[in-house]
Parts: sequence; structure tokens; C-alpha cells
Amino acid sequence: MHKVLRRQWTCTKCLRQQVRRESTAAAAAAVASAPHTRFNDAYVQARPKTDGDALRNVFNDLDYYLHFSRSALGKSSGLIGNKHLTTPRGFQTFAETSLAECKKLVDRTLQASTLDEYVALPQDLDRLSDLLCRVIDLSDFVRTNHPDPKIATAATTSYSKMFQYMNELNTTTGLNDQLRKAWSIPEVRARWSREEVMVAQILMKDFAKSGIDLPAKQRDEFVEISNQIAQVGTDFTMEMEPARAHVAVDSSNLTGLDPSVIKRLTLFAKAQVPIYSSSSKLAMTFAHDAPTRQLIYEAERSASKRTIARLEQLLLKRAKLAQLTGYSDYAHMTLADKMSKTPQAVNNFLQSLNQSNKGQIHTELAQLLEVKRRTDPTATTVDAWDHNYLLDKLSRSQPRPGLRASKSRLFETTKAYFSLGNVMQGLSSLFESLYGVRLVPKATLSGETWDSEVRRLDVYTEKDEHIATMYCDLFSRPGKPPNPAHFTLACSRQISDEELHEADQNGQPLNNGMPTLQQADPVSGRIKYFQIPVIALVCDFPANHHVSTPSLLSPTSVITLFHEMGHAVHSILGRTSMQGIAGTRCATDFAELPSILMEYFAMNPDVLKLFARHWETGAVMPDEMIQALKAEQRNRAEQSGGWETETQILMAMLDQTYHSGGPVAALPRGRYDSTEAYHRVWDTHGSISEPHSTAWQGFFGHLYGYGATYYSYLFDRAIARQVWRSVFRDGADAGAVDRLAGQHFQDEVLRWGGGKDPWHCLEGLMGQEKGVLAEGGEAAMLEVGRWGIDAGVDGV
Repeated sequence: MHKVLRRQWTCTKCLRQQVRRESTAAAAAAVASAPHTRFNDAYVQARPKTDGDALRNVFNDLDYYLHFSRSALGKSSGLIGNKHLTTPRGFQTFAETSLAECKKLVDRTLQASTLDEYVALPQDLDRLSDLLCRVIDLSDFVRTNHPDPKIATAATTSYSKMFQYMNELNTTTGLNDQLRKAWSIPEVRARWSREEVMVAQILMKDFAKSGIDLPAKQRDEFVEISNQIAQVGTDFTMEMEPARAHVAVDSSNLTGLDPSVIKRLTLFAKAQVPIYSSSSKLAMTFAHDAPTRQLIYEAERSASKRTIARLEQLLLKRAKLAQLTGYSDYAHMTLADKMSKTPQAVNNFLQSLNQSNKGQIHTELAQLLEVKRRTDPTATTVDAWDHNYLLDKLSRSQPRPGLRASKSRLFETTKAYFSLGNVMQGLSSLFESLYGVRLVPKATLSGETWDSEVRRLDVYTEKDEHIATMYCDLFSRPGKPPNPAHFTLACSRQISDEELHEADQNGQPLNNGMPTLQQADPVSGRIKYFQIPVIALVCDFPANHHVSTPSLLSPTSVITLFHEMGHAVHSILGRTSMQGIAGTRCATDFAELPSILMEYFAMNPDVLKLFARHWETGAVMPDEMIQALKAEQRNRAEQSGGWETETQILMAMLDQTYHSGGPVAALPRGRYDSTEAYHRVWDTHGSISEPHSTAWQGFFGHLYGYGATYYSYLFDRAIARQVWRSVFRDGADAGAVDRLAGQHFQDEVLRWGGGKDPWHCLEGLMGQEKGVLAEGGEAAMLEVGRWGIDAGVDGV
């Protein structure tokens, strides 16, 4: 899932990924060939000659990759091609240079007085946003992913400097006044493009959210509280911890586990089970002793008091910020510019979804209770700590049509067909089939990446246009954040004539040396330059260091990679002239649609035939194995799909509760009981009782990044299900590789980024729901709720 939202001046969507961390980041170093010599530097390149074999081998074969990389030896680059970032001090230079450019744009906006100057405001302010975003996004990514502490520290300093300046701009009344004045002049608006109108509207909404109309003292307070929220939110997500790290039990109480595992955990007849470990997972699945499972469950659902205190501080500060800006609570403040519009619409959607899910979860629990009664005839309920244990027993006891092996054996066997290189080649083939773009490996220059294992892929169209650069940091390593994520460090935008002139006059690389695209205007024939998206994709797959076997993925990991690539293709194809609405910079509750939709493609037979080949023999995955995977997927959905859906619903409900009136009412006493609220939601809406000794909310990291918008995951899953059915024909009759279907999705959704009302995008995509969807609001939310959710599609 994408993304932690940070308060951003011109683009509240820009800094959305911090621990999800949305997001995919990073970068580039190749500028498409230009006619003017000032751009013909080390990064200029012609179309590379490559094929699927090269794409497979750069990920599968370490020797091949080392040889492939030698083509760039001796050449140097700043980090992701940025000319400033050759040393840690370069982050300071990058920030200071960007700040100087920002201040020029601010001064020009404040001094605008002529018609032409007012017409230029959206472009100038979008450029201002881009300068801020590039420093903040890149610095934020580097400070959590770069292994060199000196560089990480320099990036943190750069991030803080620009973030503080951004919050000052949030409350600069002159910028808002000038934009409103431009908006009020009919002759000005008549000359704005559709994208410029959209950006101007977004900026005015952002200013309003920032309390721009408040007296000076309150505006200063807004900046201070925003900075505090950013700090405490980061601390909450990065430093969350359990109340205790181990559970001590008698070794005999772990009966059911492999004896070698029990022996490894035991010292003097006592077993120390680390929570959130493979050992605790095994205990929750196989230990026969229910009290032992309960102890581990409660430990894994109990955050430390320090973590809970940070969360409650975050919620109180958000409540104060909402009050300061005239909103009744943070949810109303956040949802005003989302697809849902109001908390009431979100709650109606969630309650409707929860009600429709009750039948499925009751069926699942009835099956588990029957299994429990085989050893305890007096049992009347299934406890929360029974779920994994009983589910495993149920799975083993039921016939498995189409499966000749256990689930674990099936997954181990299929891994041989899912080498990382093969999957990446499959994604490229799929994108070429649907959208006419392909992934091309490119050797990285010295200093271009943050780790030697990072692979660079450039994205090319059928016209051989280099339209995006993606850095793939996919292998696990010590100290690397484990969460899969997509980061966008530079977005699509048109580069102004002024920037071209300045680069020429100063003898500097255009766009700080980062990649650009040239295109001729179809009407005038004039050459235009565009900043192209720079993306990083981060996963935690097993590395293939110094071994002959490539990194082999489980089916679940394949689906994870497809999900993150869904975000990437949104960034790649959401190519707008204004960066504030490019790619994933759309409404938060629409941003997960492309990524969730991609999950449906991962195990589709027509898609598997594009890449699922044995890494050693090249044999195509047998049809029997494909059918076994699909059968296992259906089996999982039938056995635990309702449980998984209810868990997500409860989390979304908790998110709404935490950002509603409760923290606002608690402001006078300065103490909000998040644990009581957590148990109230579970007791009221859950199907299984949660022990009141727990405080799981301290592990709900998405509360920072998705404050009041966590429902987006369920909402977009319902939309994705309907899109898969109606646009891609449920994957039947080659619908998953149908160019017309892909083009339709691209034309109606992907290409717009945030430049079109998402409800209008959906109406154009779905067709048959005209009127209901276009109007948005509660009626449209309920319509999406009626579409339902396919539980279990995100894993097999």
C-alpha cells in the first residue's frame, strides 16, 4: 500500500509515502539526445538495443550483471543523476540552490501585476512545488534507504530545511491573494489550460486547509503544529515497539511445533519465543496449547506505553490543527477534497461493506468452530488466538481438488518458475501488451545508486521515447526497511523556456542533469522539453549473492511486485505538463486503484504464460500447476477471505474514529484514550472478541500516512474488482493482455494522474453507471459498496 501523507504546500499528494513508504523512487541519469550541444553530456543516450533475455539476466545472473555494468565504468554521476549529490554536503547545496530558485518564484508571484504575469501563476507555482518536492521526496527516501549514515544524516537535514520552508509557504497570504485575484479575472482563466485550472483549484484548497485566512498568530501556530505532527508522526512509525519482546513458556506447551524449533528456543526447560518472529508464527499455527497461543497473541497485539503515547500525541495535534483551521475534526478537514467528501459517506460505505461481509465470516467461523469441537466438544466460540491454528487444521482436513501437494510444497515448487528476472520480464511484456511501453535495463554510473544491488530500468514507448526511469532496489540486505514500496522522486512536467534559457546561459546541465524528454508539438512543430518521472521500487526479496540460483519468489511475492508495479505504471503513464497532478498525485482514495488492479493480473493464466518458466530448464509452467495455484487462491478466499476483509474494515473504522470528535473533545484535558476507542470499535463491529489487555493500535503505522483515509484500500479494492470484471473481462478470452482494454484504462484513468475528477474517470471507464458515479458523494460511495470485494485476491 502507498504512502504516508506529509503536509505539502502546493501538492498535498506529493509526500504521501513514508512508511508504505503509497508509495517507488528514484531516478535517472540519461537525457534523451538533444539537438543542442549544451545537453549532450554524459547522460545523453540513443535507444538501447535490448530484449527480454537482458532484462531477465540482469536480475537472475550476478555474473551477467557485473559484466553488463562494466559498460559504465569510469563514468561518474551524482545520486540518481543529480549533479549536486556526489558527496553528503551536496544535499545542502541541492537544498540551498533549490531554495534560492523557490524564493525567486515567490517574489515574482507576489509582484505579479500584468495580465501575462497572472496567466503564468499556475505554471510558476507548479514549478515552485516541483522544486520543493524534488528535494523533500529524494531526501526523505535517501534518509531511510541509504546505508551510509553520513549521507542519511545530510539528507535528513536537507529534508527538515525544505519541509519547514514549505510550511511557511502554506501560510504566506500574499501567494493565496495573488492566486485568488488571478482566478477572479475572466481573461486570465480563459487562457489557462485544463491542467492549469485544476492546479489552481488544488492550490486554493490547500491554502484554505492551511488556515490562510487566520490571523497571523494562528497562522504561525499552524506552521508550528504541522512541524510537530511531522516529527511525532515520523517517530511513531519509525520507533514503534511492543510492550515486551519475548514470551516465556514451558517448552512442553509448544508441542505441535517441530522439535528442533522447540530445542532452539529452550533454555533450562523454558522457551523464549520472540514476538513477531518466524517462531511466534509457527507457535500460533501449530502449538496445541491454547493458553500459550493466547499469551503470544496478546503480546503481539500490545504496543509499548511510549508508542501509544506518541500515537495519542499525534491524534491530539491533528485535532488541534483541524480546530485551528475551522473544521470540526481532522476527518472533515482531510476528506473535503477526496472522493468521499465527508466522514459520513465513509462510515456508510464501511458499515454497508461490513454488513455484506457478515455472511461470509459467519460461514468461516462456523467451519472453524466445528474443527475446534473435535478436540473440545464444549467449545461455543472461536477465540482470536485460535484462528491460524484452526485454519491450518481445516486446510489439512479438507479435500483439495486439483492439488496433488500441500500448500507449502506447491509454493516451493512454483518458486522455480518465478525467478525475479523472469517476473520482471513478464511485467515488461504485460505493459507492452496493454500500454505499448517496455522496461529496458541500463548500466548505472558510479555514484548513481545508493547500493550496488540496485538495478536501473528505463521505460520506452513504441516510438522509442525514453519516458521514465525506475531504480529497482529489490533484494534484502541488513538494515534495509523491509516494507515493499513505490517512491516517486520526480514527476512529469513541461520544462519552461526560462529554465532552458538559464541552463544555456549558465552552462549547466538542464534539469540538474536528471532525465528529460523532447517532443515536437503536433501543431507548431516546436520542440518541447519535459521532466520525466524518476521512480524507485523497493522490495525485500532474497538476494542471490555469489550463488548460481537466482532470487526465487513465492506467489505472494509475485503479487506484491505486481502491486508495486501498478503504482509505478501510474507514475509512468500519468504524464502531465504540471507535476502537481502527475501520476499518483491524485485523490488519496483513488491512488490505490492501479496497484490493486495489477494484483488480478499476477496469477492470470494468460499473463503467467508471458514469463512463468523454470529458471534452470526454461520449461513453461504446466497448466496443472497454474490451475493448482488458482484453486489454492479460491480455497484461501473461501476459508479466510471474510476474516481478512473484516480486519481491514475494522482498521478503517478505527482510523475514522481516531480522526473524528473524540480527540477534539479530549483537547481540554490533553489526554485521549486510544486504547478504549480501539476496543469500542472491535467490540461493536467485530465478529470475535478482542482481549481488553491488548493495545494493537500502536502498531497501526498507516494512521500517520493515511490519517482519515485508510478506507481507501477497501474502496479501491471494490473499484478494482469491478474494473477487472467489466473492462478486462475477468481475465477471460485473453482480456488480461487485451490492448484495447489496456488503452481504455490508460485513456480514462492512468493518463490523467490527478488532472481529472476521479468520479468522472470512473464514469468514463465504466460507462454503464452514467450519472450515479459522475455526481460523486454518498450515492456514488454506496454504489461502489454494492460492487463488493474479492477477498484473497492479494495472495494465494
